Amino acid sequence: MTSWVAGLALPLAAATLLMARSADAQMQPHRAEYTLRLGTALNATRIGTIVQDVELSCDGWRIRRELSVDASLTPSFKVSFTSRLEGDEPRGKAFTWHAAQVLNGAEREMRGTAERKAGTWQVDRTMRDGPQTMVLPSFTHMPVAAVDWLLRRMVAGSESFPLLIFVPEAEGGAFLLDVKRTATGAADTAPPSQRRVEVPAKQSWPFSLAVARAGSRTDGKPPDAKPIVTLRGRLYDSGVMDGLVADAGVITVAAHLRDLQMREVPACPQPTGPVSE
Repeated sequence: MTSWVAGLALPLAAATLLMARSADAQMQPHRAEYTLRLGTALNATRIGTIVQDVELSCDGWRIRRELSVDASLTPSFKVSFTSRLEGDEPRGKAFTWHAAQVLNGAEREMRGTAERKAGTWQVDRTMRDGPQTMVLPSFTHMPVAAVDWLLRRMVAGSESFPLLIFVPEAEGGAFLLDVKRTATGAADTAPPSQRRVEVPAKQSWPFSLAVARAGSRTDGKPPDAKPIVTLRGRLYDSGVMDGLVADAGVITVAAHLRDLQMREVPACPQPTGPVSE
């Protein structure tokens, strides 16, 4: 579950995961830092942090994400977990990444590329036990493209919709999100000990989503399996999220924004020729 929080909640938060034109609904480059707490109570125990840095250049996006958790879930069950990701999402239809995870001293590392060929996504990744190749559903979005698409649907007023997203840290890679806009209201209250961070935005939306493995479904309908985890929070039109609560049934983790730095959007030359799709 903790790897899912790192691999999904913040890429949608940017995942932390826009050009600064909300009408175009695009990601705004930024660095966001979140505090993780076990549960939603105001005195909930702090168990870790997530930092996500999303940079934009004239060639495309670069994502750096780091999750750190050190928690005692029961008197006899302690968890020490770190997850690091570096990824490049160039303008176009590709994604390359390097990820490393350490769970209670056991390390797992992978590198990979995802390329769109002949209408489908082909993923090639190398792990300790050798190379793996898989094909993702054709409507799968890469991390930054997924946030852009999510924002466009929110700006357009969509109340509910499916979203296929690629999570590079996770086994299988593709997940189906059942996204819903929820009733107007504030995100979950941050603990009193944590200062409030103002998020630059003209509008925001409270939302919820259920996460399931995409499997072989490509028709946008949710799979028959029970969702792995549910997530709720608030999405701002700058692409930043806050007040995130991930519920995996046996455990609930809350993520509250504790620091935010918006980055400059580079001034890039406009293409002069025809744009290919």
